[in-house]
Amino acid sequence: MQRPNPSDAVPVPSIPSCDRGPIPNPVTWRTSPEPLFLSAQTVHLWRCSLTRSLSSAEQAIVAADCDRAQAYGSNRRHQFLCGRWWLRQLLSLYLPEEPADFRFQLSPTGKPELPQSNLCFNLSHSGSTLLIAIAWQPVGVDVEQPRSRSWLALARRYFPSAELAAMQQSTDCDRWGLASWVCKEAWIKAQGRTLANSLRHLQCAWTANGQPRLSGLGSEESQVQLLQVDPQEQLWAAIAMPAGWNYQTWTAAIIRKNH
Repeated sequence: MQRPNPSDAVPVPSIPSCDRGPIPNPVTWRTSPEPLFLSAQTVHLWRCSLTRSLSSAEQAIVAADCDRAQAYGSNRRHQFLCGRWWLRQLLSLYLPEEPADFRFQLSPTGKPELPQSNLCFNLSHSGSTLLIAIAWQPVGVDVEQPRSRSWLALARRYFPSAELAAMQQSTDCDRWGLASWVCKEAWIKAQGRTLANSLRHLQCAWTANGQPRLSGLGSEESQVQLLQVDPQEQLWAAIAMPAGWNYQTWTAAIIRKNH
């Protein structure tokens, strides 16, 4: 597979600290190159739509996922199977298996994994938007809509007292709460931890350009980027990855396999 232009990767700058509040980086979603190449220190972040109607042939690809999908209601079941269809399609761009041949196992925290591969991935969805992060080391992603929850109420329940106090003094509590939540959840997912046992031990502050600065539980050794997925839909996301890594953002389309 050929290497993409290095300028395609989004570098993560070193920024001095300043608690001015969250400012997400806008994302440009591009069509991925063909052939596709995933370097050792890069995350590929894919945006997929969950509104796709699966044909009979496409439903056959996710047949192995149907048992788990039965636990969901009709709309959630469709989103789950559509998400698994996208995941299988994308993984087949990096690995020699066909989409229907992947067999997932669940980690102790319920995270799907590929037991026979070093390729790592993580998923998150909000509404009809699905984000899938793929890399050669564990990564995490979370996406949320600003109005999807009462962020101040969640902060009172789950955030450290020092962060809650700073949040309540900010000009927009919900903006802080949303940004902090997605950043923490992305990091927790990358580490394979559980939300309930981790949230109160993680504190989020903001750098001079409005990006997250996590502390607690060793989070200082990772980097988390706050992203604006779609200004019109007001979707915010965060991606957690090892320090010094870059990321590339692609819009999902069916691409011919490289192998």
